[in-house]
Amino acid sequence: MPKKVTITDIANLVGVSKATISYYLNGNTHKMSLETREKIRQTIEATGYQPNKIARSLVTKDTKTIGVVIADITNPFISSVIKGITDTCTSKGYTVTFTNSDNQEEIEQENIARLKQQNVSGIIIDTVDANSPNISQLAFDKTVMVDRQAKKLRLDTVVSNNRESTVNFLREMKKAGYQEIYFVSFPIEGISTREMRYQGFMEEVTEDSSHLLILEEPGVEKRIYDLIQKAKDKIAFFTMNGPTLLAFMKIVNKTSFRYPEDFGLGSYEDLAWMDVLNPNVSCIRQDSYQIGVLAARHLLAKLKKEKSSSSPKLLVVPSESVIRNSF
Repeated sequence: MPKKVTITDIANLVGVSKATISYYLNGNTHKMSLETREKIRQTIEATGYQPNKIARSLVTKDTKTIGVVIADITNPFISSVIKGITDTCTSKGYTVTFTNSDNQEEIEQENIARLKQQNVSGIIIDTVDANSPNISQLAFDKTVMVDRQAKKLRLDTVVSNNRESTVNFLREMKKAGYQEIYFVSFPIEGISTREMRYQGFMEEVTEDSSHLLILEEPGVEKRIYDLIQKAKDKIAFFTMNGPTLLAFMKIVNKTSFRYPEDFGLGSYEDLAWMDVLNPNVSCIRQDSYQIGVLAARHLLAKLKKEKSSSSPKLLVVPSESVIRNSF
């Protein structure tokens, strides 16, 4: 087995001290000549030297690890967010550690504590409850939140333009001649994404609560059937996200009603199977990958002190309407 190249070997080959090599590896090169920096770079490249991350972290207090706290790993939206985070962190020399809270605040709190014990450099959190006291234990300068936002912003947060994109999509439904539109959701209160999308609905369609259909409420299936059967104008349903659309389709598929013949249909979130359905479903497409990229970039910039602010920022990634054949 070939001998592993050490920092001492690099120092001897370049003709400088180990301290100089250490300064180079840790980015402290401002007092170093361009010639010395280039010679170190070439020697490291030629020898294939790999710094000892554990030893390096003891010196720099930076483990080069980002902890990610996910509310529900089964949520299809989050997979692209995770990829965006991973791709960005890996390209900058950071590893990523993921935890799943299974939509339970107690588990989320344990996950945060575990990541802190591992001395991660920073945390990106897709939280169960953005307004939870759990959030107060997170360091402002080492944390970024994604997807859900608190009523009073405490952390830098990356979100979709939920309200605005819902308004724009519903205008397309209205242009297509739908006079009677209903908002379909699971319980809304306390979940910012649902609240913001419903605000967009109320702004563009109506504040009449009879146009809100909560799928877990008793009698909602019969109500949906009756609305379609008795509609005098063109009727449409807007579902809050992909899982809501799936649950709604299970209800209407028990009947002979079909879209777009009997009702119009649209949804927030664009999942692969929505384009495969016949007819395929019009939707609002979130750039979930870019949400992950932006969250990671912003956090890494904060860790490098490239971003400094004492007040939390809301970073918005625009969504787009994708009009297909469902209305």
